[in-house]
Amino acid sequence: MLREEYAALTRQRIIDSFIALLEEMDDVAVPTSAIARKADVSLRTVYRYFPSRDDLLRATGDWLNSEVFGLVSGTNEKELVQGFRTAAEKFDSRPNLARILALTRIGRSMRIRFRNELAIRRRQALWRDTPDVPPAARLRAEAVVACLDNVLSWLTLKEEFGMNGKDAGAVISWAIELVLRETRAEASRHDDTGQS
Repeated sequence: MLREEYAALTRQRIIDSFIALLEEMDDVAVPTSAIARKADVSLRTVYRYFPSRDDLLRATGDWLNSEVFGLVSGTNEKELVQGFRTAAEKFDSRPNLARILALTRIGRSMRIRFRNELAIRRRQALWRDTPDVPPAARLRAEAVVACLDNVLSWLTLKEEFGMNGKDAGAVISWAIELVLRETRAEASRHDDTGQS
């Protein structure tokens, strides 16, 4: 039991050190040797826990998504819309880290799995109550929502319009609701006129 706790603490210390270095350094190509120094472990220990860079990126991304930003995909449309409001405010709590996730190759690598899972859950949540929306309209709406429900949107609204996370979350939520409402209305109009 003690060995397992020590292993979990060491693993987390490595992840924490990697995140701290990402936030400190302009160059996000953080050397593994720097991570080992920051975590106060040997280089060999880092590789024992994370045999490849991808393993470290995956674990760090999972931890950030669940523990730092607490990103949730939602099981219905209301939760999905509220999810971005929550995420945008959390991005404000660690803006440098959020910027790294948005703009760097390493950040995109860390969030890829979450984004893929989010796309699947979003698709299930959006059309649960409106199965009559045609596939082409669904795809179009999902693509726009994916562009809106993204750390890049928070960053754009923050840097170009001076919005904080709360304001950005409200704007993006409004836009998502608008896209979905229009998509459903369009599908309903086509059904009423007998068009496909």
